[in-house]
Amino acid sequence: MLDERLLFKLNVLCEKLEEDILSLSNINNFRDIDINIRYSHIFRDLFPNLNDEEIKRLLLLLKLINDRCNENSHKVEVVFSGVTGIDLRVRETVGVIRQILSDASECIIMTGYAISPYFHQLGDLLRVKAEQDVKIELFVESSQNENLSYLLEYSNIENLRIYKYNNSSRYSALHAKTIVVDHRIAFITSANLSYNGMINNIEIGALIEGRQVGNIVRLFEELKTRGFFESIN
Repeated sequence: MLDERLLFKLNVLCEKLEEDILSLSNINNFRDIDINIRYSHIFRDLFPNLNDEEIKRLLLLLKLINDRCNENSHKVEVVFSGVTGIDLRVRETVGVIRQILSDASECIIMTGYAISPYFHQLGDLLRVKAEQDVKIELFVESSQNENLSYLLEYSNIENLRIYKYNNSSRYSALHAKTIVVDHRIAFITSANLSYNGMINNIEIGALIEGRQVGNIVRLFEELKTRGFFESIN
């Protein structure tokens, strides 16, 4: 059984590793690792038979394992709307949308299939975020003509780009309802950007945090590159 002194040393070592090695993003080779830092004496005390090269290789392995765990880790939260008084710890659609948009500090990506005048409440929030130098991309379904009419008054806002789905040669539609904020959090939902979608209808969505969110961003970049969308401003 490990004594308290050894457990204390292991705990300190873990903290130092997290601060000095595991959090670094530019280490891909064990030779890049500097072992002569704060935790080195603890490491050598715990593992006296390892030489410097073996310590470096072990540290690189720990970092690779840590990176893989972080890449696969994620947080998912259920979001719901349409019925009140349900005894579940779930958040409401409109509240989640307003919060993540308000929290944006770098960029916002939004998609919309059906958009109603209720969107203007969110549009005003997007205008404020654009004035705060947040880059915004809004993707809409072009066959829904009313979508564009509700958005035209926002088309001259700096930092806000509006794209419509280029479906002239495709028998398909942009049906996704997604919001991505700062490449780190995504809201994927069945709700449209309308009063019924965000408040009245029974809708279910998921709020996701983690590195996998970046795949959504890369997907829309690829779709733009392939000509699936065209800018209207």
